[in-house]
Amino acid sequence: MKKYKVNENYFDMLNENSSYWLGFLYADGYVRMKDGRSGELKLKLKDTDKNHIEKFLSEIESNHSIKCGIDNKSKFCQVSVYSTIMVKRLFELGCDNKKTFKIRLPELPLNLMNHFIRGYFDGDGSVCKIKGKWDNVSIAGNQNFIESLKEYLLNFNICKINIYTQGKIKILKLTNISDIIKFKRFIYNNDSVSLDRKKNRFNDINYDFVSKEEFLTLIKEKNLITIGKYISHIARNKLSRFPRNPESEYNFKF
Repeated sequence: MKKYKVNENYFDMLNENSSYWLGFLYADGYVRMKDGRSGELKLKLKDTDKNHIEKFLSEIESNHSIKCGIDNKSKFCQVSVYSTIMVKRLFELGCDNKKTFKIRLPELPLNLMNHFIRGYFDGDGSVCKIKGKWDNVSIAGNQNFIESLKEYLLNFNICKINIYTQGKIKILKLTNISDIIKFKRFIYNNDSVSLDRKKNRFNDINYDFVSKEEFLTLIKEKNLITIGKYISHIARNKLSRFPRNPESEYNFKF
């Protein structure tokens, strides 16, 4: 009897959760075939994200043990899952063992792409708040991956997307708050798994992007409390635009 168990066919049929974990492994996983015949999947995260490894093991129905330690003065936790079948499937899905400069944005069904991108963002992305104000969302990857991701996000009216070079890595950045909120809405649509600390950081954004139709609905419903919150946010952050005439096209511009 095997000491450890795992659902080796977990990635055979992609769904919302497996697409998320595929994206996360694209960013933070390590897969290899030892001697060309023994598959190993390793996931190594900071010790404060140990519960995320636990989520992954629960998802793939594995009882592999998590080991924690210190590497270059940084605390970490990691797990190695041994499954040749699973590793071969991950290779087929584009999650290569030398993935940093080789991965490509996969062609997944439309209803799965936001889950994949959320997983990749949880692994290689960040959302920053500096001096009480939202600064940027950034995602790192190779040139092909990042440029393909930019083209994909443009389909969701996320329009102010910049790409910067950092050594051999490309960084995709969103610095416009309305784009950040649209990105938040996109990746967390129908999510059932995510990295808690990053989702909590996004949840700190307690205002929203308001369309003309949404603002008119607030007025018609006489939702004074919500309207008051928007006005307070505008005043507190000294923003330049507010809908003097709600009949005109309206969006918050930050």
